[in-house]
Amino acid sequence: MARDIAPLKRALDGATEGTQADIYTLLAKWNTSMENALEQSGDRFRDVFWEYLEDTIDLVDAAAVDGEPDWAFLQDCADAYPPAVGDHHCTVLIANVLGRCIIRTRIRHDVDAIPAWALDYLGHITWEDDKDAASEESGAFGWGIGHEEVAVADRTLARAEADDEFWASSVLTHAIFADAHAAIDLYERILQSPDTIEDLHHIEGMQRVLTRPFPDRPRYWEPTAELESPAPLSDDAREYLLRVLGENIHPKRLQRFDDQIEFDLERAATEYGDSDLL
Repeated sequence: MARDIAPLKRALDGATEGTQADIYTLLAKWNTSMENALEQSGDRFRDVFWEYLEDTIDLVDAAAVDGEPDWAFLQDCADAYPPAVGDHHCTVLIANVLGRCIIRTRIRHDVDAIPAWALDYLGHITWEDDKDAASEESGAFGWGIGHEEVAVADRTLARAEADDEFWASSVLTHAIFADAHAAIDLYERILQSPDTIEDLHHIEGMQRVLTRPFPDRPRYWEPTAELESPAPLSDDAREYLLRVLGENIHPKRLQRFDDQIEFDLERAATEYGDSDLL
């Protein structure tokens, strides 16, 4: 056994599925082993990270959920390893399991049953401090759109305007599954902001709602095995999106990318765009 990952291997081998006490040890040993690997090289870190990520996440999820999420346990883990501090490697684990539990709760109950602190955790993750894998997981923040305590749409717009539009895209990818009209409202606000640049990049992720039952994240999870998928995108929502596209993006740009996007950009351009520009 390689010395750098020995603490993690022992914790994985010694953990009993569903036992929360073992997870506190596992998180600590994950962090130690990732730091050991990083001290050797970036390549070594990436190899170890991807080799053991799925098994570690599965154990955390099994301990966190017994029918319903144990939010108190998850909050203990989140408090021990907060996001956006850059001094540990556990954010990706917690973000993945929080994302699963947020989706479970939204679908089985309603948006306001999601604890505000859980959404806040995802909403504070940054690429700079938490790296790309955790940032990708944090898009599940979008399932909180419409929450009475957490201004998901406003915060997503603010980050888009602060040059974090790729994170906003990942949020939109999730939000359109949770509440299509609210997600399209947010998309329109992003398009109309003078402080944003991206336009069709956002729709690349949002179009997944047309062909898939759930977004691709959280990793290593098959939500259809335990949840009913959200209702398909309604005709009304689809038409609303075409109107937003047509009214906010140059019609010739829409026509140029029509064959690359599942939504009917040609119709958005001709029915809702400025005919003088065609």
